[in-house]
Amino acid sequence: MILLTGGAGFIGSVLCHALNQKGRQDIYIVDRLGEDQKWQNLKGLKYEQYIHADKLFNEKLYSDKFWKKITIIYHMGACSATTERNVDFLMENNLEYSQKLFQKATEKNIPIVYASSAATYGDGEQGYKDDMEGLGKLLPLNAYGYSKQLFDEWVLRQVETPSIWYGLKFFNVYGPNETHKAGMRSVVQQAFEQIQANGSVKLFKSYRTGFEHGEQKRDFIYVKDVCRAMIELIDRDGGRHSGIYNMGTGVARSFNDLVNATFHALSLPPHIEYVEMPDALKNQYQYFTQADMENFLKVLPNFHFSSLEDGVSDYVKHHLLKTGFIW
Repeated sequence: MILLTGGAGFIGSVLCHALNQKGRQDIYIVDRLGEDQKWQNLKGLKYEQYIHADKLFNEKLYSDKFWKKITIIYHMGACSATTERNVDFLMENNLEYSQKLFQKATEKNIPIVYASSAATYGDGEQGYKDDMEGLGKLLPLNAYGYSKQLFDEWVLRQVETPSIWYGLKFFNVYGPNETHKAGMRSVVQQAFEQIQANGSVKLFKSYRTGFEHGEQKRDFIYVKDVCRAMIELIDRDGGRHSGIYNMGTGVARSFNDLVNATFHALSLPPHIEYVEMPDALKNQYQYFTQADMENFLKVLPNFHFSSLEDGVSDYVKHHLLKTGFIW
């Protein structure tokens, strides 16, 4: 059985779909659905059971017998909002919950893949190298990144771990099933909606010398590639190189590139308007991110990442122009 936390979320639900495509339906989905539209991500997916995240560690409901059935844990469940201000909530949800799950994986020796974040790199002044010896020196810019950093550091301090474990520092992931993320949706989906509404897209102006408007750069990675990577790490590497790895493409592209690709996928001429950035974002805005993928590619040397143009085209044509979902 596969335990998939955050299974109704963006990356988690696409991962469930990818597992279904490989014939796996023996999946426990763990999440909190609440009152938003996240439940729609579950439509069309095949899984054994839904488990509310707050009940997972209830020993009366999910005893030792339950955990003995689990053969893989994919831990995608967390608050991923970089603007979240309730730090106590982040500590409980992103750090303490993850610690409990990792301890359970260690106790039962269950392979685990968990979601870290490129937000741990802060302003990027120390680079984007996933060197585990240097991870403790990173200074995140927001509380979300800090919660992820604390868990990475905690994992590296553990004397005992599962024999197979991977932490992945996701960079800028885009793709189907992100509609529920509201303001945290990728620029691709937001651009698509703006184009559909008024034929143009708004991007933030630049306030840093050396970056023209719209030329701020990110390492954009397609969610389907992310999910394929997680599956292949377990299937192909099998713990021989357990550790914390970057999960980007290794190629930084500008927001102008991203929006132009969206217009191109719709066969429309680009029309971009540059607007003022909210003051609250100016002090924690990253102007450049690019994953150093050397270590990951040593583990999976034949792994292929979609180009920005191919990923955006697939997302727009096969998902956004239909339902926006993976199904």
